[in-house]
Order: sequence, then structure tokens, then C-alpha cells
Amino acid sequence: MRFSDLLVALELLSRHDVNDALEMQSRSGRPLGDVLVEMGLLNASTVANLQEGLPAPPDSIAQLGIDMRIVLDMLVKYLSNTGQGSTASIAEVLAISRRLATVLIETARAQGVVELKPGIVAGELRVDLTPRGRSMAVEAFANNAYIGPLPVSLDEYSRRVLRQKISSELVTAQAVAAAMDPLVVEESLLAKVGIAANAGRSILLYGAPGNGKTSIAERMVKAFGAMVLVPHCFEVSGQIVKVFDPSVHRRLGAESSRGTVSSLFADEFDPRWVPCRRPFVSAGGELSLDMLDLKFEETARFYEAPLHVKAMNGVLLIDDFGRQLARPEALLNRWVVPMDRRIDFLKLHTGQSFQIPFDQLLVFSTNLSPRDLMDPAFLRRLPYKIHVQGPSTADFAVLLRAKAEDLGIDYPEAAIVSTIQSIMEHGTPLAYYQASEIPQQIADLCQFVGRPLVADDASISFALGNLLVE
Repeated sequence: MRFSDLLVALELLSRHDVNDALEMQSRSGRPLGDVLVEMGLLNASTVANLQEGLPAPPDSIAQLGIDMRIVLDMLVKYLSNTGQGSTASIAEVLAISRRLATVLIETARAQGVVELKPGIVAGELRVDLTPRGRSMAVEAFANNAYIGPLPVSLDEYSRRVLRQKISSELVTAQAVAAAMDPLVVEESLLAKVGIAANAGRSILLYGAPGNGKTSIAERMVKAFGAMVLVPHCFEVSGQIVKVFDPSVHRRLGAESSRGTVSSLFADEFDPRWVPCRRPFVSAGGELSLDMLDLKFEETARFYEAPLHVKAMNGVLLIDDFGRQLARPEALLNRWVVPMDRRIDFLKLHTGQSFQIPFDQLLVFSTNLSPRDLMDPAFLRRLPYKIHVQGPSTADFAVLLRAKAEDLGIDYPEAAIVSTIQSIMEHGTPLAYYQASEIPQQIADLCQFVGRPLVADDASISFALGNLLVE
């Protein structure tokens, strides 16, 4: 990915401004960052901070930081799978620059692994395996069947995680308020959520069901605006662990940059890293202990990273805590060391363990009593315990009225008062979800029987009868 495309993806510049800068760069031959500063599009500090945080594209196989055999294995597996390749296709699949792809092809040729054949593939000479290369491919597939971007080293991944820690980003009160929109959240609760998110420390959200604990947790990640770099995969002891997951990671600049001005001087960074927003991962009642371990694909013989590794540098929500397949005590014990020491230990199928940073905003959400779920020792490890309470009668009335207006329901003030009184007389606490569900059920009833959208005694009684348990 080019630096210019990243600027557009981060919404720092428009595509038009970037194209103008690339045009000027193509004429002058100067670095794009200098051109942007000269044109007044960005200040020097912003450009320096962005470029300093981006890993440079490796110019040699040694600069990849992984064993050369892994690189050659990936090359021969790709060529064996496709039958032929080119410099461009090899660069794209292995996530390296064309310059490095050329170096790799020449290195493989010198070792008798590949050869250049007559014929054109995408405008370039065809790259084929030699008999020795085909033999290497068989051995490589026996080790693992992964074909894709080359891994980064575990050390490099760990350094990157620490460099972009979630606690290193300043979260403002305005950012938290914007993230929670359109939820109705009291200012005191907003402040607690904001302070906890800013600290990047573990959080417990507890309280009666239906008052927005999950919704608040899901929106926390929106308060963070920084970019993080996620590797496609990393390597440890010759094993490959896949990290980047399109279902979890929001890739920046995913769309192709059609219409941009081509430039020989376009700044790039190591394409093994994917620029993303901070990730959000949620696990509820389906969470089991084995989901927190490396998942070894028996057939393909490589690993899928566990949930908390995919959530690295982002937010991990353990929703409906206490209702998981695993016992609460077992899950809590699994988190003790990571929460205390900010490191975790993962184990390969060979029995070898390795250390990895533990950096995410860990959020537990429950409608059960925290004292029934956790002992004092673990409660101590959750520095932010936030009680999410139900609405006041005034807030409930505002929400009920707003939802009714959205649905086009005539909901008189007297009917609103009557609705609130009926719920309280029933002995059921007011909850935010009720203020949305009651008008919706009234609308469902009116549409079914073909009557005007009006909240009267009959329609309100119908909605409450469905919501309140006798």
C-alpha cells in the first residue's frame, strides 16, 4: 500500500489533493512527504510521525527477519500451486515489493530452484519451478500448506504491539460522547467509560439486563481513532500463526486507488503489515477455554490466532459473563497472568510455549452479581467497575416519546405516564430496552390489524403483556 493511499484512508487528505501532490512529486523527484509540507497540505510533524511509525519495505531477504527457508518454501509452494508466476504475481501473493521479488527470483535461480521460461505472464517473463524446485515444494507442503503473505518474526510483531499500545492513545470526552451516539448515556457514566478507556485497563460493566451494557462496550472502540498495523501472520519456531482476519480487522484503504496519478517515487511500507483501525472482538455464551489457545489446522498445518490475539491493541468484550460454556472460575484463572503482567503464553502443538504481549481493553459485561462470579482477588484486578443502571422516569419518558415519533405513533403524554406507572406497579424496574420495545410492539399490532398508529389502553396493554412476566 502506498503512503499516499494511506493518507486518504485516514481522511487526512482528499484524493484530489493527493493526486496534485503526486503530480508535483513526479516532476520534482522529491519525497512525497516533503512535497505535502511544501504545498501546505500537512505539517512536517504530522508527516514525520506517520512515516516514522511505518515499517520500511525490506530491500533484501535478510531484512525480512525470518529464516530464508521459509521464504523459499513460500515461493515454491505458490509456483507449484499455480504452475507459473511472474515478478508481479509473486510480489502480490508474498506481500513483498517487486524489487524484493526480483531479488528472491534471482536467489532461487542461483540455487537451481526456479528458471525463467519463454512466454509472457502479465507482461513479464514466466517463472517456473525446476525439478529441484518441485521436490522442494513437496517437502514444503508437508511442513504446512499455507500460501500467502510472508510472516513477520515474533520479535518484530511483539515490538509493534508495544509501540501501538491502546493506552498510548489519548481518548477525549468529546470522542467518547460521539462514540456513544445515539445511546442516551448519563454524563457521569460517560465520564467513567471515558476514563477507563483512556487508561486502557480492564473494565467490568454490570447491572440489570436491557440497559445498554453491551451497546456501550461495542461503541468503546469508536472512541479510538489511531491506526494500528496488523500482520497477516507471524512466525515462531518455523510455525506460521495467522493474525489478520477480515471479519475482525477494519482494513484502511481497502478499495483500489483507481484514478490516482502513478509515480515512480510513491512512498511505500512493508506490505506484510495491514493498516487497520483498532479491532473489536466480542465473545458471549459460546466462549470456551480452547478459543483462547492457538488453533492448529491439522490438514493445512498452520495456526489461527486466538480471540485475544486478534483483538490485540483493540477492545475485547467478554459479553454475558457467567453464562459461558466454561466455568467463570476457569475463564478468570486464564486471564490472571495476562492482566497482571501484560504478557501471555501460547503453546504450539509440539509442546513449545512462547511469550507474547497482552494489550487490549478487556471488558467484562454481566447482569449477574459480580460478587457471585468473582472472588476479591480477581475483583481487585478489575480497576474500573462500572454499574450501568436503568433510566430515570424522566429519561424513560424522553426515550419512549422519541421512539414513538420515529415510528410515526401518536403517543399522548397521558399514555406515557400511564405506561411508566404500569411498569413500576408491576414491580419490574424501568429499563432502556423497554422504551424502544413498547412502541415497536404497538406498531406491530396496529399494522397487523390495520388500525391507525395510536398508543391507547388496548395497544399499550398488548405491549406490556408481552414484555412483563406474570
